[in-house]
Amino acid sequence: MNWKGAIARFIMTLMLLEIFRYTLSLFPGISLSEAVIIALFVAGIGYLVDEMFGGYISPPGRGFIGFIVTTTVVSIYFTHYVYPIVHTFAYVFDSIAIGALVGIADALFGRAYQKSQRTKA
Repeated sequence: MNWKGAIARFIMTLMLLEIFRYTLSLFPGISLSEAVIIALFVAGIGYLVDEMFGGYISPPGRGFIGFIVTTTVVSIYFTHYVYPIVHTFAYVFDSIAIGALVGIADALFGRAYQKSQRTKA
């Protein structure tokens, strides 16, 4: 993945966080700046993982990496909101939901990017 892919992953993650932060059950109200920080971490870690595997990953692999990275980052970020009274299952479920959406979108983006690269050659 090149820097264009990292920027696309950042924008996609930020959009999905903004759209679904109001609809998911127990996410605490996060501000736009917190969503930008989460999206930066997801894009940065995703870029590093892609580069560890040589810079080319198939679209399903890209989606899987997007899912794992997003779920992990969002789960870690929201653990400081968890108190003994609140059930952590809801946070984990919402993190998995956001991670799945980012993973699916990332796989679709990877497939479209791969097709656009074939038409240029």
